[in-house]
Amino acid sequence: MGRQISCGRLLEIKQRMTKILKNKYRVLVIGESWNGSDCTGLARGFRETGCAVELIGSDQFFPQTDKSFFSKVFNRLLNNFYKNHFNRYILQIAKIFEPHITVVFKGNHISVETLKGLKEDCWLINFFPDISLTNHSSVEIEGFSQYDHIFTTKSFGIKDYRNNLGLTNVSFLAHGCDPNVHRFIERDLYKNWINDVSFIGAWSRHKEVLLSALKKNLPEVELKIWGNGWENIENECLKSSVVGYPVFGDLYAMAINASRINLGLLQEKAEGASSGDQITARTFHIPSSGGFMLHERTEEVLDYYKENKEMACFSTEREMVEKVKFYLENEDKRKEIAKMGNARCLIENKHSHRAQSIIEKYEEKGCL
Repeated sequence: MGRQISCGRLLEIKQRMTKILKNKYRVLVIGESWNGSDCTGLARGFRETGCAVELIGSDQFFPQTDKSFFSKVFNRLLNNFYKNHFNRYILQIAKIFEPHITVVFKGNHISVETLKGLKEDCWLINFFPDISLTNHSSVEIEGFSQYDHIFTTKSFGIKDYRNNLGLTNVSFLAHGCDPNVHRFIERDLYKNWINDVSFIGAWSRHKEVLLSALKKNLPEVELKIWGNGWENIENECLKSSVVGYPVFGDLYAMAINASRINLGLLQEKAEGASSGDQITARTFHIPSSGGFMLHERTEEVLDYYKENKEMACFSTEREMVEKVKFYLENEDKRKEIAKMGNARCLIENKHSHRAQSIIEKYEEKGCL
């Protein structure tokens, strides 16, 4: 059962939000800056708390090209040029902006020397959103020791940082939602996308097994799969459901709104991680967008939403199939749960709430 929000808790949230508007910090945020990225959402969250924010987008320095052989060769040849330009620009902006807090989102392409330079004049933190610390070739693992504090979106990440890197300056901070992106969309804008059930996210073996079980047991269900890595799946029953591309930003919100049931499937354990996901960014993006969420049942997700009131859950393939059938046949119940889930999500799970948590840690550390 999800946490009840008492009158005292609502007052605490109101007082905290009043304090938010009084923040007087300069915050430098470094990460991907495309519309809908969690980095952009967190930067916007800091602005909503009253901070002055400068966002440096790594995607402005490293071109997004196709996956052809020649594109890969071209980018590999120029990668050092892009990286050097990116790192010089970071230090130039930091010198001008003089941030109190610098937030590095994941840390792609940022050199250890740049981190050392940033750390001299501000509180330097890393916000790491992924399941594994070790499977990112563009993240320098040696750089993690330079951060004053690390925030991980994985509750088991605290243990992983300690065991894998010997770091203890780590806190859990869940993903959040950006109501400017993850929002209701007018039906006319997505009417050609409407479907019974969807999954939005990258391929994994675990997810393919679950979706195959759904399609085999309910072949009449219109299933859509958006995301990377689904093009070469083995299960024939799923191939007609694969849309063939990922969706981001407003397209992402459109896909959620167009789906009668949005599946919250979790990434299984990966190399460098002690556990599979317990919650994900979708855990907050789907309800924020007004979507009905059928989520894999974990103790952690039950901390955020009340089952059968603000979301639905499943633990087995059979239960997933049964829940999909039930909620497709019970539209009123489905819509009521989606409405309640949206209200709960927005109370205390926006990026502005996560930004405020970071600021409170900054003040707790006495970095003023």
